[in-house]
Amino acid sequence: MVLDDLGSSLRGTLDKLQGKTTLSEEDVEEIVKEIQRSLLSADVDVDLVMELSDSIRQRALKEEPPAGTTAKDHVLKIVYEEMVDLVGESTELPLEDQTIMLAGLQGSGKTTSAAKMAWWFSKKGLRPAIIQTDTFRPGAYDQAKEMAERAEVDFYGDPDNDDPVDI
Repeated sequence: MVLDDLGSSLRGTLDKLQGKTTLSEEDVEEIVKEIQRSLLSADVDVDLVMELSDSIRQRALKEEPPAGTTAKDHVLKIVYEEMVDLVGESTELPLEDQTIMLAGLQGSGKTTSAAKMAWWFSKKGLRPAIIQTDTFRPGAYDQAKEMAERAEVDFYGDPDNDDPVDI
């Protein structure tokens, strides 16, 4: 979802570079701002967004595109390499019955990540579900239920039960 949105918005920005062999600071700033907008709207951590932005900005302004490479292709390569550095190489997820438990600090994106993973698995033909067991945080049940509805996956939980194991 986030990468689809990022790809769509970047395509429009990068199309403006068509035919250019060098980049101006304004070109780079426009690209960086578009990346920031897309990632922040997808709930990516602000510090990670700023780290990625700085890396892309520095490389795009300092590196010369290799001979025969357009500015557009060069920027695209930089964005790809920096994102891979940030998130790591891709990992194959088995498309089979499995249970994935997310644990972490409040506000670290577990509910959003659960919905995104459930959506991805459903698009691959599986029938995922989200089970909400956070009995401590106010609004956790409602947030998870809404995210599951948006991802169009089954949702389970009990807002009146304060025992996660029982749920």
